[in-house]
Amino acid sequence: MKLYLVMLKKSLIEPVLCAICGKNEAATKDHIPPKGIFIKPRPSNLITVPSCLLCNQGASQLDERFKLYLGLHVGKQQITGNQFFKEGTMGTLRHNRKLRMEVIKKMQPVHIATKSGLIYDRGYSVLWDSNAHDATIERIIRGLFYHHYQSILGDNVNIKTHWFKELPYFDYETLYKVDIGEGIFSYYHNKAIDSEFESIWIFEFYQAHWAGGYTTKKK
Repeated sequence: MKLYLVMLKKSLIEPVLCAICGKNEAATKDHIPPKGIFIKPRPSNLITVPSCLLCNQGASQLDERFKLYLGLHVGKQQITGNQFFKEGTMGTLRHNRKLRMEVIKKMQPVHIATKSGLIYDRGYSVLWDSNAHDATIERIIRGLFYHHYQSILGDNVNIKTHWFKELPYFDYETLYKVDIGEGIFSYYHNKAIDSEFESIWIFEFYQAHWAGGYTTKKK
């Protein structure tokens, strides 16, 4: 009887795998998207998923870079974007000399124009760190897929990430929308009914930066 109870207990307490890599046992929680992109006070409906220490700690530098370049990109778009730039981006530039020098080297003078092409000012542009951007977008896709569909993508899929100049045209009636932080981060998603791992994701940051991607099962 005792042996039976021990075996039953072990079968009920199965290890939870990391939602990001799907290989290691989860030992902590990871915010999806990174909580650093939200201005304070942060929203109460932030999403977390089980994560291993390797995925969680390994993403910290990517998160910092993503936050920095996002702030540079959306800082002049609206009140919340400007607040994010002052709180997040400027703080990173002050305390992270390596990133500060990287941004300075990337700065290029540009004309600032309206959508119709009318130039009204001069400023500087800084190209995104594309590696940090795409890696963060992929991690968000992996985390949100687990959050919504309770399934780990792991090595079962190909993930293609995209950068959009504006919110892409799509039949949004076929997608589910979630908003976190009243316009700070919104996303649209859906999954194919007849396929376990095929899905589509569109992300909107501060109503000024758009990215996303889709997942397909590996053949």
